[in-house]
Amino acid sequence: MKLFDYQKIFEEHVSEYNLLPKKAVVYVLVSGGRDSVAMSYLFNKYANKREDLKIKYLNVVFPQMVFGHDKKEIDNTVKKISNGLPNFTPGIARTSYEKLRFEKHPCLLCKELRRKIIAEIISNEKKKNVFIATAHNSHDLLSYFTEIFNISFEELTGKGIKYKQLPRIRLKDEQLEHFSHFFPKIELDSGIKLIHPMLSFSRLEVDDLLSKLNIPIFLEPCPYANERPKRVFFNLLKTLPIQKIESLVQHNSYKAMLSAIQEKAENYGEALKKLEKTNYSNLLF
Repeated sequence: MKLFDYQKIFEEHVSEYNLLPKKAVVYVLVSGGRDSVAMSYLFNKYANKREDLKIKYLNVVFPQMVFGHDKKEIDNTVKKISNGLPNFTPGIARTSYEKLRFEKHPCLLCKELRRKIIAEIISNEKKKNVFIATAHNSHDLLSYFTEIFNISFEELTGKGIKYKQLPRIRLKDEQLEHFSHFFPKIELDSGIKLIHPMLSFSRLEVDDLLSKLNIPIFLEPCPYANERPKRVFFNLLKTLPIQKIESLVQHNSYKAMLSAIQEKAENYGEALKKLEKTNYSNLLF
């Protein structure tokens, strides 16, 4: 696709779900990884057409090792991430990344700290006008979908998703975070809206967009993330032919996945109500 096509898909998705109504205050979460960098570019282009929007780009520096090992390196990485983005705010964790070495589940501590920083930064905003954008795409959803329906990676890559043959399920409370990412927009009881403007894109398309823009990825790989199920899944996908990957995730596949959850989850309504009552910071990553 051409750059124009990516921008068009992004804006059509925003329009279809009214993700950005007039005078919205939008926090775009930018980690510096490939997905958020692509989203930031698309948002920045879109902002030229929407002067009524108040868009703020928010980056959280933790774990510091993926930004650099000293203040000078970290500052340089943050400067690169913020290049060309107005209203950019970095939040620096006061906790040393060395603490992760002693954690049984280091990724959970990372989530906790990043969420806390984000909550502190936006605490003074009027919640009913705040939108938070994350860069979850269809590849992320595919990973979460296998978890929700207990589909093995081997089964998925071998047979694909047989939607009509999916079993009845019951959504668990610990799955609410992943469940929330299937919605283009979800309004929480607190008034804050979580939006996912990148659901129409696959990781392949994100990579293609970045290659056309010649935009580098700014972060070093986090060694603690290698064992995460999603990371294992993505590494498996890299071993497959592109045609096979494309057959697993297509444009708007998030609609089919959300529809399947709605049809097959016997407690869908109950889970959605719990989701809407959840603190937004628990649903960001």
